[in-house]
Amino acid sequence: MNGADTFLVDGQRLTADQCRELFCNHNLTDRQIKVADRIEGDTVLDIGCYAGVFVEEVIRRFPEKKIWGVDYFEDNVRLSRLLHPGHADRFSQMSAYDLQFPESHFDCVTLQEVLEHLEGAAQSIKEMNRVLKVGGVLIVSVPNPFFIRDMLAFFRFELRNAWWRFRGKRTRLGTEVYFDEVEWNRHIFSWTPQTLLTLFHVNGFEYVEHCYENGRPNPVARLFLKLFPFFGPTQILKVRKVAPAPAKLV
Repeated sequence: MNGADTFLVDGQRLTADQCRELFCNHNLTDRQIKVADRIEGDTVLDIGCYAGVFVEEVIRRFPEKKIWGVDYFEDNVRLSRLLHPGHADRFSQMSAYDLQFPESHFDCVTLQEVLEHLEGAAQSIKEMNRVLKVGGVLIVSVPNPFFIRDMLAFFRFELRNAWWRFRGKRTRLGTEVYFDEVEWNRHIFSWTPQTLLTLFHVNGFEYVEHCYENGRPNPVARLFLKLFPFFGPTQILKVRKVAPAPAKLV
């Protein structure tokens, strides 16, 4: 298949019809719903819009708002325009390090499942600060390092390593590179709630709210996460811009 006629989605080349079928019933996740519920203001920017599903839903829910979606990966922008032709002009290719908007342009910026992929996380936050108005909000979601499934996997992995050490064998360590064909699809940072807030605090933001994704299809998992939400898969932080970010990086 010709790359110009297909879309690279999670490491696979798909045709336009395959993409439409894949995303035709792609409803918002619990995490995306929580982010949408926390949006403020009239102008919104979604960074890392992927297939544009979140942007389309926010347009539907808040038709009076002006919302744009940007993604640095060209195929994601093409995919967004394919799936949402009525709002194709809302999607643009941009880097999180170079947002081609004026200073103090937006009331709200959303950044979902992006920060953990970025080598220059702090530099991207400074750029988001630049395009936000003073008093505007930034809503970010990142994987929760204390997600119960990942913690259990970590314990199993380290117990296996302990067994190998006991037997005098070399221990092993894996990476979080998911698809070699897509350079951004790897996790290089893991944020605790405190370190995540610190990143924003030192770059001109103040705390508003923090919560966890806990809507799981399994009823037992839902009940567990209702009782212990801090074991959920994703954390969501809402902060407000109170000052420009310092230009320098430590």
